[in-house]
Amino acid sequence: MDTTYILGHADAETRRLLLQAKMYDGYTEHALRVAGLRPGMRVLDIGCGPGDVSFIASRLVGPTGMVLGIDASAEIVELARARAAELTVHGVLFEQSTIADITLDQPVDAVIGRLILMHLPDAASALRDLAAHVRPGGIIAFSEIDVTAARTIPAQPLYQAMIDAICKTFAGMGVDPAFATRVHVLFRQAGLNAVQLTSGAPLGRADDTEFLTCAVESWRSVYQMAERLGLVTDELAEPDTLLPPLRDEVANADAIVMLPTLISAWTTV
Repeated sequence: MDTTYILGHADAETRRLLLQAKMYDGYTEHALRVAGLRPGMRVLDIGCGPGDVSFIASRLVGPTGMVLGIDASAEIVELARARAAELTVHGVLFEQSTIADITLDQPVDAVIGRLILMHLPDAASALRDLAAHVRPGGIIAFSEIDVTAARTIPAQPLYQAMIDAICKTFAGMGVDPAFATRVHVLFRQAGLNAVQLTSGAPLGRADDTEFLTCAVESWRSVYQMAERLGLVTDELAEPDTLLPPLRDEVANADAIVMLPTLISAWTTV
C-alpha cells in the first residue's frame, strides 16, 4: 500500500523530522512502555523515518530483542542506518519497503508506528494487514497527532493564524489535521478491539526556542501547498522571518506554547 506522505524527505524536512522527534520521543516511549513493549520482543516499526521510534523500541526490548524499521524512502532508510551506526544502536535493522511488500520469516511480537497512519489512503485496511504480521497476543501500537489542539495559553493571534493555516492546508490535501482523535475508531474498523489510549503535548515558553522553531518548520513544510491553496496571508508570507515575531508575541504575553497533541492507541491481537 502506498502512502500519501505530503512532506517528502528533503534535507530541510529531515531536519524538521529530527527536531519533531526530539519534542515527542518522551511521549512515544511512555506509550510504548505502557502498551507492553518489554525485553526480548521482536518489533516491526512502520514508516520508521530517520529511526527515532525504532531507537526507542530498541531501548525497551533490550539486547535480547530485535527491531526492524521499514520506510518507503530509500534515502531515509540510509539515513536511519547511518544514525544507528553513529549512535552504536544494536539490534535494529532498517529496510526499504511499503506495507504491502513486507515479508517476515516469522510473526513479530509488536507492530508500532508514529505519524504514519494519517498519510495512508486506507488506514483501517493497513492496520488489518499489519495485524497479520503479529503473533496471537502481540501488540499493535500507533501514535498520531492532532494539529488542531496546538495553541498558546493565553491565545496569541499570530501563532493561532499559523496553526489554522497548517490545518487548512492539511485538509485541502485530504489529510485530517485532527486525525489522532479518531485513531481508536480506525482500530475498531480494522477488527482491533479493547483499544487503550494515552496522550501528551510538548509545552514551552518564548525562551524555549525549539518549540516555536518546530512549529515554524511545520508551516514551512506545507508552505508551497498552502500557497497553491490560497491560504498564505501577509503575516505568514515569510517563513524565514516568522520566528522572531512569534517569539516576541509569546514573550510579551508570557504565554505557554503548546505543540500538537500526540495521541497513542494500542491493543493486543
